[in-house]
Amino acid sequence: MRVSTELIDAGTDKTIWADSYDRDLTDIFAIQSEIAQTIASKLTATLSPDEKKRIEARPTENLEAYDLYLRAKELITNVRISTALGSGVEKPLHTAIRFLEQAVRLDPKFALAYCASARAHDLLYRLYDPTPERRALADAAIDQAMRLQADLSEIRLAYATHLYFSYRDYERARVQLAIAERGLANDAEVFMLEALIDRRQGNFEKAVGEFNKAITHDPRNSASIADLGTTFVLMRQFAAAEKVYGRLIGLLPDQPILEVQKAFNVTFMNTGDGTAFRSAIAALPASLADDRNVLSLRLCFTLNDRDWTEANGLIQKMKDGEDDGYFAYAAISVPIDCYSLLLARLQGEQPDANPVSTKTREQLSQKVVKSPGNAQLLSQLAVVDALLSKKEAAIEEAKRAIEMLPISLDAVDGPGLVINLAVVYAWVGEPDLAFETLRPLTKVPGGIFYGQLKRETYWDPLRNDPRFEKLLAELAPR
Repeated sequence: MRVSTELIDAGTDKTIWADSYDRDLTDIFAIQSEIAQTIASKLTATLSPDEKKRIEARPTENLEAYDLYLRAKELITNVRISTALGSGVEKPLHTAIRFLEQAVRLDPKFALAYCASARAHDLLYRLYDPTPERRALADAAIDQAMRLQADLSEIRLAYATHLYFSYRDYERARVQLAIAERGLANDAEVFMLEALIDRRQGNFEKAVGEFNKAITHDPRNSASIADLGTTFVLMRQFAAAEKVYGRLIGLLPDQPILEVQKAFNVTFMNTGDGTAFRSAIAALPASLADDRNVLSLRLCFTLNDRDWTEANGLIQKMKDGEDDGYFAYAAISVPIDCYSLLLARLQGEQPDANPVSTKTREQLSQKVVKSPGNAQLLSQLAVVDALLSKKEAAIEEAKRAIEMLPISLDAVDGPGLVINLAVVYAWVGEPDLAFETLRPLTKVPGGIFYGQLKRETYWDPLRNDPRFEKLLAELAPR
């Protein structure tokens, strides 16, 4: 059996491999300890006695279980990068969970394997499967890890991460993070999670500082760099965001999708100009032509261009699947035919009597029923009901979603739910309420952006109102 761990030496960009056929775990962990010491030296960091003890500790005595754990950890790490790139991550997360289930069968006391399993379930819960059943699987993994080694800093960090992802319970997450930090004082993951919590709580400037700390301690961590870029976009600091994207592209030159994201998040959001986006899409390799994230982005821009024929073609190409979180403004996957409803309304049709419309609404409604606490799904259902002219239901659903997840609770996802309420008002014939809802969002981090308001079709019912141009002028880049 071959065990391999890959760590990047921050000072030399050298990839260091620890390979073993004949060595026992003592050799492997000794190599890892040496690597950690080398990285700390390159970063001018000093490992505390607790950190040295943690690095030298054996997480398991079973070599096969450890190999499965490393393979799962690599998948989860790649998923974090893929999420930053906007790529699909569902399949590798399920694979990681299978590896970890095998690992804990081999060593039921392998606490870190339970932590990794919780992380995989947490990511699935947040991105794809926001059901109580999925969250319960993450709960069970964390509970088992805590029963085994509650004093281990990595487990406290995993617990904090679980509270962040699956419960949005940021205060309890901070408590666990503070405990974890005692033994992980130089760990970039601690700074990164603290930054993510700060951002959710609306402390954007503080989050920038924490992301920079994380990057200082782990300069090649693309997820931290991507999150810093996203934070600058949310703050409408587009020049700073552009620099961060440049650094990320330099770090990952084999990821051309980053050029697409840069064109979308920096240029389009700020100016409404889709030229750079189209050029970046055209430059993508053929292997990404059918990537669902790319297709979703192309569909959005095709709608922006009012090319109904091409938009319908893309919808048909993506049939029997889900959008990758670009429909309306609550970033969560929904049935692709939600776009069919929007396309029908844009072309002056009334889709409410169409069997496809009925099926689409039922699919989304069932997702809401299965995830009763998910405000984003409920908000998307409100937009669908508005397109189906279900005025009272749409308004009630959109308002209830905001009550479930207000901006005061989540400064990243909360604004999207308020924007969706404005979309609902626009499509159900309440322009006064739409403008009243939109106006404050021009100042809120992560609120409505100039490019969105100028180009996206969700605002077509408002475009002939003189208040629309006034709102655009307030958002115009300076």
